[in-house]
Amino acid sequence: MDLTGQNRDLKADIELFRLLGITENESKIYLKLLEKPKGELIDNILINFNLPPNEAEAAVRALVDKGCVSIKSNMVEANPPGEFIPKILESKRLSLELQLKEVQDAGLLLEKTLNSYYWEKRLGIKPEELIEPLVDLPLMERETVDMIRRAEDLILIFAGRFDWYENIRESIREAMSRNVKAQVLMLIKDKYTVKRAGELRGLGVKVRHCTEEWYPVRGTLIDDSELIFLIWATRKMGVEKPTYYRPHYTRNPGLIRIFKDAFQKRWDEAKEI
Repeated sequence: MDLTGQNRDLKADIELFRLLGITENESKIYLKLLEKPKGELIDNILINFNLPPNEAEAAVRALVDKGCVSIKSNMVEANPPGEFIPKILESKRLSLELQLKEVQDAGLLLEKTLNSYYWEKRLGIKPEELIEPLVDLPLMERETVDMIRRAEDLILIFAGRFDWYENIRESIREAMSRNVKAQVLMLIKDKYTVKRAGELRGLGVKVRHCTEEWYPVRGTLIDDSELIFLIWATRKMGVEKPTYYRPHYTRNPGLIRIFKDAFQKRWDEAKEI
Protein backbone atom coordinates (compact mmCIF):
# COMPACT_ATOMS: atom_id res chain seq x y z
CA MET A 1 0.00 0.00 0.00
CA ASP A 2 1.35 3.45 -0.89
CA LEU A 3 1.27 5.53 2.31
CA THR A 4 2.57 8.76 0.73
CA GLY A 5 -0.76 9.95 -0.61
CA GLN A 6 -0.02 9.09 -4.23
CA ASN A 7 -2.14 6.34 -5.84
CA ARG A 8 -3.77 5.47 -2.54
CA ASP A 9 -5.73 2.22 -2.21
CA LEU A 10 -9.06 3.69 -1.10
CA LYS A 11 -10.66 0.30 -0.63
CA ALA A 12 -7.91 -0.68 1.81
CA ASP A 13 -8.32 2.61 3.70
CA ILE A 14 -12.06 2.11 3.93
CA GLU A 15 -11.57 -1.43 5.25
CA LEU A 16 -9.15 -0.16 7.92
CA PHE A 17 -11.66 2.52 8.90
CA ARG A 18 -14.34 -0.16 9.13
CA LEU A 19 -12.25 -2.06 11.68
CA LEU A 20 -12.23 1.12 13.78
CA GLY A 21 -16.02 1.35 13.64
CA ILE A 22 -16.21 4.00 10.93
CA THR A 23 -18.74 3.35 8.15
CA GLU A 24 -18.03 3.40 4.44
CA ASN A 25 -19.91 6.70 3.95
CA GLU A 26 -17.97 8.30 6.80
CA SER A 27 -14.69 6.98 5.41
CA LYS A 28 -15.37 8.33 1.91
CA ILE A 29 -16.20 11.79 3.24
CA TYR A 30 -13.12 11.92 5.48
CA LEU A 31 -10.80 10.73 2.70
CA LYS A 32 -12.13 13.38 0.34
CA LEU A 33 -11.69 16.04 3.02
CA LEU A 34 -8.04 14.99 3.36
CA GLU A 35 -7.53 16.42 -0.12
CA LYS A 36 -8.97 19.78 0.92
CA PRO A 37 -6.64 21.52 3.43
CA LYS A 38 -9.08 24.41 3.86
CA GLY A 39 -12.08 22.15 4.26
CA GLU A 40 -15.36 21.96 2.39
CA LEU A 41 -18.71 23.69 2.75
CA ILE A 42 -21.36 21.48 4.34
CA ASP A 43 -23.75 22.20 1.45
CA ASN A 44 -21.14 20.98 -1.07
CA ILE A 45 -20.69 17.75 0.88
CA LEU A 46 -24.43 17.14 0.87
CA ILE A 47 -24.66 17.80 -2.88
CA ASN A 48 -21.36 16.82 -4.51
CA PHE A 49 -20.00 13.83 -2.59
CA ASN A 50 -22.03 11.21 -4.49
CA LEU A 51 -24.16 10.36 -1.47
CA PRO A 52 -27.86 10.89 -0.78
CA PRO A 53 -28.11 14.17 1.21
CA ASN A 54 -29.63 12.53 4.29
CA GLU A 55 -26.88 9.87 4.35
CA ALA A 56 -24.18 12.49 3.87
CA GLU A 57 -25.61 14.62 6.69
CA ALA A 58 -25.74 11.61 9.05
CA ALA A 59 -22.17 10.67 8.13
CA VAL A 60 -20.88 14.20 8.85
CA ARG A 61 -22.59 14.20 12.25
CA ALA A 62 -21.03 10.83 13.04
CA LEU A 63 -17.58 12.05 12.00
CA VAL A 64 -17.94 15.06 14.28
CA ASP A 65 -19.02 12.84 17.18
CA LYS A 66 -15.99 10.59 16.62
CA GLY A 67 -13.60 13.55 16.44
CA CYS A 68 -12.63 12.87 12.83
CA VAL A 69 -13.75 16.27 11.52
CA SER A 70 -14.48 19.74 12.86
CA ILE A 71 -17.03 22.29 11.64
CA LYS A 72 -15.95 25.92 11.58
CA SER A 73 -18.13 28.63 10.01
CA ASN A 74 -20.07 26.10 7.96
CA MET A 75 -16.81 24.55 6.73
CA VAL A 76 -16.02 20.89 7.47
CA GLU A 77 -12.33 20.18 7.99
CA ALA A 78 -10.53 16.86 8.46
CA ASN A 79 -8.80 16.55 11.82
CA PRO A 80 -5.29 15.06 12.03
CA PRO A 81 -5.45 11.23 12.17
CA GLY A 82 -2.93 11.32 15.00
CA GLU A 83 -5.50 13.13 17.17
CA PHE A 84 -8.67 11.11 16.67
CA ILE A 85 -7.42 7.58 15.91
CA PRO A 86 -5.81 7.07 19.36
CA LYS A 87 -9.07 8.25 20.97
CA ILE A 88 -11.07 5.81 18.86
CA LEU A 89 -8.67 3.01 19.78
CA GLU A 90 -9.03 3.80 23.48
CA SER A 91 -12.80 3.87 23.18
CA LYS A 92 -12.74 0.52 21.36
CA ARG A 93 -10.46 -0.92 24.04
CA LEU A 94 -12.83 0.09 26.81
CA SER A 95 -15.80 -1.21 24.86
CA LEU A 96 -14.10 -4.56 24.21
CA GLU A 97 -13.10 -4.88 27.87
CA LEU A 98 -16.71 -4.28 28.88
CA GLN A 99 -17.90 -6.86 26.34
CA LEU A 100 -15.29 -9.33 27.57
CA LYS A 101 -16.42 -8.83 31.17
CA GLU A 102 -20.03 -9.39 30.15
CA VAL A 103 -19.03 -12.56 28.33
CA GLN A 104 -16.97 -13.77 31.29
CA ASP A 105 -19.82 -13.05 33.73
CA ALA A 106 -22.25 -14.87 31.46
CA GLY A 107 -19.87 -17.81 31.16
CA LEU A 108 -19.34 -18.09 34.92
CA LEU A 109 -23.08 -17.88 35.59
CA LEU A 110 -23.83 -20.45 32.90
CA GLU A 111 -21.12 -22.77 34.24
CA LYS A 112 -22.46 -22.47 37.78
CA THR A 113 -26.04 -23.11 36.68
CA LEU A 114 -25.36 -25.97 34.28
CA ASN A 115 -22.64 -27.60 36.38
CA SER A 116 -25.09 -27.99 39.26
CA TYR A 117 -27.69 -29.53 36.94
CA TYR A 118 -25.08 -31.74 35.25
CA TRP A 119 -23.97 -33.38 38.51
CA GLU A 120 -27.48 -33.57 39.88
CA LYS A 121 -28.48 -35.72 36.89
CA ARG A 122 -25.40 -37.96 37.19
CA LEU A 123 -25.02 -38.28 40.95
CA GLY A 124 -28.65 -38.04 41.96
CA ILE A 125 -27.86 -35.25 44.43
CA LYS A 126 -27.72 -31.50 44.18
CA PRO A 127 -24.35 -29.98 45.12
CA GLU A 128 -26.08 -27.71 47.63
CA GLU A 129 -27.47 -30.81 49.31
CA LEU A 130 -23.90 -31.99 49.82
CA ILE A 131 -22.51 -28.70 51.11
CA GLU A 132 -23.99 -25.21 51.26
CA PRO A 133 -21.68 -22.18 51.43
CA LEU A 134 -22.57 -19.35 53.82
CA VAL A 135 -21.77 -15.71 53.21
CA ASP A 136 -19.86 -14.79 56.38
CA LEU A 137 -19.28 -15.43 60.08
CA PRO A 138 -22.32 -13.45 61.35
CA LEU A 139 -24.58 -15.66 59.21
CA MET A 140 -22.76 -18.73 60.51
CA GLU A 141 -23.51 -17.62 64.09
CA ARG A 142 -27.20 -17.06 63.30
CA GLU A 143 -27.45 -20.46 61.63
CA THR A 144 -25.71 -22.03 64.64
CA VAL A 145 -28.31 -20.50 66.95
CA ASP A 146 -31.12 -21.93 64.82
CA MET A 147 -29.47 -25.37 64.77
CA ILE A 148 -29.05 -25.42 68.55
CA ARG A 149 -32.71 -24.50 68.95
CA ARG A 150 -33.59 -27.56 66.83
CA ALA A 151 -31.34 -29.88 68.83
CA GLU A 152 -33.05 -32.85 70.45
CA ASP A 153 -30.22 -35.04 71.72
CA LEU A 154 -26.59 -33.88 71.44
CA ILE A 155 -24.64 -30.71 70.65
CA LEU A 156 -20.93 -30.92 69.83
CA ILE A 157 -19.03 -27.65 69.56
CA PHE A 158 -15.40 -27.53 68.46
CA ALA A 159 -14.09 -24.01 69.05
CA GLY A 160 -10.88 -22.09 69.62
CA ARG A 161 -11.20 -19.40 72.27
CA PHE A 162 -14.98 -19.53 71.73
CA ASP A 163 -15.12 -15.73 71.48
CA TRP A 164 -18.58 -15.99 69.92
CA TYR A 165 -20.04 -17.88 72.90
CA GLU A 166 -21.93 -14.83 74.16
CA ASN A 167 -23.78 -14.66 70.84
CA ILE A 168 -25.22 -18.17 71.24
CA ARG A 169 -25.36 -18.40 75.04
CA GLU A 170 -29.14 -18.13 75.33
CA SER A 171 -29.76 -20.82 72.74
CA ILE A 172 -27.42 -23.17 74.62
CA ARG A 173 -29.15 -22.36 77.92
CA GLU A 174 -32.54 -23.09 76.35
CA ALA A 175 -31.31 -26.38 74.86
CA MET A 176 -29.94 -27.52 78.22
CA SER A 177 -33.30 -26.76 79.80
CA ARG A 178 -34.77 -29.30 77.34
CA ASN A 179 -32.31 -31.94 78.59
CA VAL A 180 -30.20 -31.81 75.45
CA LYS A 181 -26.64 -32.95 76.14
CA ALA A 182 -23.73 -30.75 75.07
CA GLN A 183 -19.95 -31.05 74.77
CA VAL A 184 -17.63 -28.14 74.06
CA LEU A 185 -13.99 -28.61 73.05
CA MET A 186 -12.07 -25.33 73.29
CA LEU A 187 -8.79 -23.67 74.22
CA ILE A 188 -8.78 -22.56 77.85
CA LYS A 189 -5.69 -20.44 78.36
CA ASP A 190 -6.62 -17.04 79.82
CA LYS A 191 -9.09 -15.44 82.22
CA TYR A 192 -11.66 -14.92 79.46
CA THR A 193 -11.72 -18.51 78.27
CA VAL A 194 -11.62 -19.75 81.87
CA LYS A 195 -14.73 -17.66 82.56
CA ARG A 196 -16.53 -19.02 79.49
CA ALA A 197 -15.67 -22.59 80.37
CA GLY A 198 -16.92 -22.04 83.92
CA GLU A 199 -20.19 -20.56 82.73
CA LEU A 200 -20.72 -23.44 80.31
CA ARG A 201 -20.13 -25.97 83.06
CA GLY A 202 -22.63 -24.06 85.18
CA LEU A 203 -25.20 -24.66 82.45
CA GLY A 204 -24.48 -28.39 82.53
CA VAL A 205 -22.27 -28.48 79.44
CA LYS A 206 -19.28 -30.83 79.42
CA VAL A 207 -16.16 -28.80 78.65
CA ARG A 208 -12.63 -29.91 77.87
CA HIS A 209 -9.42 -28.08 77.05
CA CYS A 210 -8.05 -29.04 73.64
CA THR A 211 -4.38 -29.95 73.94
CA GLU A 212 -3.87 -29.39 70.20
CA GLU A 213 -3.73 -25.61 70.01
CA TRP A 214 -3.98 -25.34 66.21
CA TYR A 215 -6.53 -27.27 64.17
CA PRO A 216 -7.84 -25.88 60.85
CA VAL A 217 -11.52 -26.80 61.31
CA ARG A 218 -14.05 -25.45 63.79
CA GLY A 219 -17.76 -26.12 63.89
CA THR A 220 -20.96 -27.30 65.55
CA LEU A 221 -22.62 -30.69 65.08
CA ILE A 222 -26.25 -31.21 66.08
CA ASP A 223 -27.78 -34.67 66.67
CA ASP A 224 -25.32 -36.25 64.21
CA SER A 225 -27.46 -34.80 61.44
CA GLU A 226 -26.56 -31.12 60.93
CA LEU A 227 -23.09 -29.65 60.72
CA ILE A 228 -21.93 -26.07 60.35
CA PHE A 229 -18.20 -25.59 60.06
CA LEU A 230 -15.38 -23.23 59.19
CA ILE A 231 -12.03 -24.05 57.60
CA TRP A 232 -9.08 -21.86 58.53
CA ALA A 233 -7.12 -21.55 55.29
CA THR A 234 -3.81 -20.16 56.60
CA ARG A 235 -2.12 -19.35 59.85
CA LYS A 236 0.48 -16.57 59.75
CA MET A 237 3.04 -15.92 62.43
CA GLY A 238 2.22 -12.86 64.49
CA VAL A 239 -1.40 -12.78 63.30
CA GLU A 240 -3.85 -13.70 66.06
CA LYS A 241 -6.70 -14.62 63.72
CA PRO A 242 -5.79 -16.72 60.68
CA THR A 243 -7.47 -16.35 57.30
CA TYR A 244 -10.62 -18.41 57.01
CA TYR A 245 -12.28 -20.04 54.05
CA ARG A 246 -16.00 -19.23 54.02
CA PRO A 247 -18.25 -21.20 56.41
CA HIS A 248 -20.43 -24.05 55.17
CA TYR A 249 -23.49 -26.02 56.25
CA THR A 250 -24.17 -29.67 55.47
CA ARG A 251 -26.38 -32.63 56.29
CA ASN A 252 -24.19 -35.03 54.34
CA PRO A 253 -23.42 -38.15 56.44
CA GLY A 254 -19.89 -38.47 55.06
CA LEU A 255 -18.83 -34.95 56.01
CA ILE A 256 -20.55 -35.27 59.37
CA ARG A 257 -18.67 -38.52 60.06
CA ILE A 258 -15.31 -36.89 59.25
CA PHE A 259 -16.01 -33.98 61.59
CA LYS A 260 -17.29 -36.18 64.40
CA ASP A 261 -14.28 -38.51 64.21
CA ALA A 262 -11.94 -35.52 64.39
CA PHE A 263 -13.90 -34.11 67.33
CA GLN A 264 -14.00 -37.41 69.20
CA LYS A 265 -10.27 -38.03 68.80
CA ARG A 266 -9.40 -34.62 70.22
CA TRP A 267 -12.06 -34.96 72.92
CA ASP A 268 -10.44 -38.18 74.11
CA GLU A 269 -7.03 -36.48 74.14
CA ALA A 270 -8.29 -33.29 75.80
CA LYS A 271 -7.88 -32.28 79.44
CA GLU A 272 -10.89 -32.33 81.70
CA ILE A 273 -11.52 -29.23 83.78
